[in-house]
Formats: sequence, C-alpha cells, structure tokens
Amino acid sequence: MKQSTCPQCGTSFRFRKNKQFCSPTCRKLNAQRKLRAKIPANASQSPSIRRDQAELFDLAIRMAERLYTLPSSQRLGYIRDVVNLARTGQSPEVRKVLTMPAFLRPNKERKSLFWRRSPHVYLTISQAADRYCQKFWNAGVADVVKGVVPEPPTGEVISVCRMAA
Repeated sequence: MKQSTCPQCGTSFRFRKNKQFCSPTCRKLNAQRKLRAKIPANASQSPSIRRDQAELFDLAIRMAERLYTLPSSQRLGYIRDVVNLARTGQSPEVRKVLTMPAFLRPNKERKSLFWRRSPHVYLTISQAADRYCQKFWNAGVADVVKGVVPEPPTGEVISVCRMAA
C-alpha cells in the first residue's frame, strides 16, 4: 500500500491519484495560506482592518485614561466593571482590548500604547485587568473574560434566619 504525505500538515495518508491532501481541512488551509500570501489580510493592506485596529487602540487609551484619572479608591471597582463587561459579552470591543497580546505584553518602546506615553509609570488597561484577575480569580484576564475559570468565592456568608411569629 503506497503512502503520500500531506503538504499542509505532513501527515501520511493512503495514496490516491486524485488526492493531494489528507483531509478537506488541510486542503482549505493550504488554499487560504496561498491566498493570504498573495493578498495579506492585515492593517497595512486593508483600510477596514486598519480602522478597526485604530478604534481598538483608541478605546484602550480612553479606558486607561479613565482608570488613572479616577481616585485610587475607585480604581478596583472600575477594573471589576470592565472585566465583567467583557466577561458577559456586552462589549466585544472591550473583550478584544483586554485579550489583545499587544496590550497584555506591550513593547515598552511603543509608548503610544500607554497613557501619557509613560510605560514605566502606567500599565495598559489589559495589564491592569490581568493583575486584577490574577489577584482575585487566580487566572489570567483572557481565561476570565472567555469564561474558562469559575466565579471566585465572594467571601460572603449567607444564613437563612427564620422569624418566629
């Protein structure tokens, strides 16, 4: 029995004269890879993707500005609200900002990612949310926002009291 190798994933499969890939998935991925090589789908090539990215970056800066202009006693509540907004799915844009690698692990040289262009003083909104999630959820912000981890215990003790009539 002859074997062929899939050019997409490298898996061996039974040879057939008219079969080049091991599965339809590999065939489609190969076609998509070739198309992306000809026409890249990134911000430098697509005005709509460039606009979407600019809006996300602007949202992140506005959220960081809001965080750092609040009194320090209200910041924790703001971060909690932002995480819950992303977690419930009410704002897909906030979810994208909080899970975007460019904000979670930013290059300190790209000062435009930080509020007041000060990477040594301020965190990005994603980094602040990640620290909040690490402290209260024991998980990263991406796992919390995507609902991978369960709700943390609140620490409240609820007792049922029966009133005698």
